[in-house]
Amino acid sequence: MSDQLVPCRIAVATVFTAVADGWAAFRERPASAVAFAAVFAVIGLGIFGALAYFGLSAMMLPFAGGFLLVGPAVLAGFFGLRRAGAAGRRPGFADVLAGFRQAPRGLWVLAGVCTLLLLIWLTDAATVYSFMIGGTTPDAGQVARFHAWTSLMGAVLAFIVFNITAFAVPLLFDGRAQLVGAVTASVRGVFTNPRPMLVWAVLLAGAIIATILFPPLLLVSLPCLAFASDLLYLQVFPPAGG
Repeated sequence: MSDQLVPCRIAVATVFTAVADGWAAFRERPASAVAFAAVFAVIGLGIFGALAYFGLSAMMLPFAGGFLLVGPAVLAGFFGLRRAGAAGRRPGFADVLAGFRQAPRGLWVLAGVCTLLLLIWLTDAATVYSFMIGGTTPDAGQVARFHAWTSLMGAVLAFIVFNITAFAVPLLFDGRAQLVGAVTASVRGVFTNPRPMLVWAVLLAGAIIATILFPPLLLVSLPCLAFASDLLYLQVFPPAGG
């Protein structure tokens, strides 16, 4: 591992600073960020609407939580927006497309792995649903037990994805490492900063739960957290020369 991929230690306060700076970055380019986030908000509303229509409302939490597994795959577009703004350009949707065009093959492989884990997660959640609820009208206790079991299962997959993608995605995006090296560095970065990364993971999970209660919140939370993720990465793995 090269010197530039040795993770720095950060304080918990650095996470909150990154979130505040992510909010500031969002305010500098709200139109383009909201437009890109709206794609996923519409998809989410469509999924939630379909689940409610077919009487599967209890599955909303597993589907929403599944976004934590595939969320890293959409970061390239937000990275393109933030980097364009940081370079002094007026960011637009062309920068979103440029971000995805810049994404190397390793990042797409990582996105494929995350998608596979999402499918495993949804299949497991659906299996538990069929056993615990099935075709009946569930009471509050059944729903609570279902969410408890599926949340425990999902937490394991989310832990794996968080460790391998927290810093691997931006490292791949910037071309600072190949796939294996990026994943190794990401895991090392997380375990070098257990408390800050725990706080960061809780913030991400909290944002997902909040969007279930108020789905349009994704228009703001997704770009803010994506920008914050990019900024946090630059603190843990600062580029050579600053």
